[in-house]
Amino acid sequence: MVRPDGERRSFIAAAVMLGLLFYGLTCAPGVLWQDSATFQYRVCHFQLRSNLGLALAHPLYILLAKAFSLIPVGNIAFRVNLFSAVCAAVSLGFVMDLVLSLTRSRIAAVTGTILIAVSHTFWRHAVMAEVYSLYAVGLLVELWLLERFFTSRRNRWLILALFINGLNVSNHLLALLHLPVYGGILAYAVHQQRLSLRKLPLLGLVFLIGMSPYLALIMTDLVRGQPFVATVQSALFGNTFANKVLNTSISPLSQCFRTIQFFALNFPTPIAWLAPVGAWWAWKDRKTRWFGLVGGGVFTIAFVFAFRYPVPDQYVFFFPCYILLPVFAALVVPRLVGQSNGRKLVCLILAALPIPAYEIGPTLLERWNLSIGGTRQLPYRNKYTYFIRPSKHGYDGAERFAREALAQAAPDGLLVADSTIMNVLSFVRDVEGVHRGVSLARTADVTPAEPAIRITRESIRNYVERHGAYLCTDAPGYVEDWLLTDYDRRQTGVIFQLRTRASQSRKDQAPSN
Repeated sequence: MVRPDGERRSFIAAAVMLGLLFYGLTCAPGVLWQDSATFQYRVCHFQLRSNLGLALAHPLYILLAKAFSLIPVGNIAFRVNLFSAVCAAVSLGFVMDLVLSLTRSRIAAVTGTILIAVSHTFWRHAVMAEVYSLYAVGLLVELWLLERFFTSRRNRWLILALFINGLNVSNHLLALLHLPVYGGILAYAVHQQRLSLRKLPLLGLVFLIGMSPYLALIMTDLVRGQPFVATVQSALFGNTFANKVLNTSISPLSQCFRTIQFFALNFPTPIAWLAPVGAWWAWKDRKTRWFGLVGGGVFTIAFVFAFRYPVPDQYVFFFPCYILLPVFAALVVPRLVGQSNGRKLVCLILAALPIPAYEIGPTLLERWNLSIGGTRQLPYRNKYTYFIRPSKHGYDGAERFAREALAQAAPDGLLVADSTIMNVLSFVRDVEGVHRGVSLARTADVTPAEPAIRITRESIRNYVERHGAYLCTDAPGYVEDWLLTDYDRRQTGVIFQLRTRASQSRKDQAPSN
């Protein structure tokens, strides 16, 4: 059992400090592939809007990460990565306190905190520029406040929780999935006469005040004359994701298999799979029933949403589940270990088991040639190591690739790539000032500074004729098909130079009769 006040604060402080050390040591040192480079670029240029629509704007993240990036530690890309590490460490402090409140057990709190800390998706997003560590802070603060609401019976905690949920929506729309649970809480509070119907509009106003960073973007679009329906659609789904968000067509068997893979990757340890027992016990115990209902409700809603959300990074949309599952598992620990120090040690070892699993896993999967989905190999990015090993300590593959590609295309060539690569090129060229004369293709994620062109057959012809057009990947599906069929390609370093097809060149040079 944990003593109040001093010992409790010590445990919480230790969780935060060890989290800062752990994620700081495994944090990426610079620019990274894909969305991370997008966020690093947007934070650096303080772009509150996204080219992909309002739903992908994440204004609260941009505001806070920009403020954090002013701290003079390392380069700007590292600072944005480090912001995620700080958010993740703060999350661990709230996990520790929440489990202590639910169980009054130190071993349960430590076990649950370790399970979350080293779970794959949580750890991976704690060491790169991403919005999910900030979302984790929001979700855990909400649960922390709701625990006080249910135990103290003071409405101010519920009001604060709704405010935090609004803020969390301004970071990521995943937080909207919490609203049905809040609806149930409000119905309960009214039924128990803890809350009057007259105060419900006030609670709604508090939620909207928290959501104000996001609402400001929506209102700005409306004031500028954007159609109301298009603005609402952009706010809820982004520019192109409506069909996926509203998807009802799934292949149950294949999706079940993928979902099992996601959870097995996050929790390769038997102790995590005690979570269903913990959820059942939370429901049966009057003191923790609130968490069984609230945590179980958020878990279920998020699970259903992610299960039928067909996007390439589907695994990450189970993020609320990855946070709640270890807490439920931790509820079982006190009864499992009792007073046995040996069992407590085994429990902690099992909680930390994912760390060696992620070190060994990439080597074994590559040796056995087992697929890990649709990920592709890129120069300086081994798909097994990069995606399975959460730690990004010392990883500079994205920057190395960008610098070499820009040097090859210098002084005034053209680089064409998909957004995974182009985001990195834009950051290295525009933020770090490497070979600014190289033209970049315009992609959807970020808008690079000039020179930048929209790729068409006409716009690229002059670059090809003077041997200055380059593809950064020749993988089908990642560039326009006609670029692969209309031109020959010659690999030069890490990129591919486009050349007029030999057959077409001979045809053009043939004398006419």
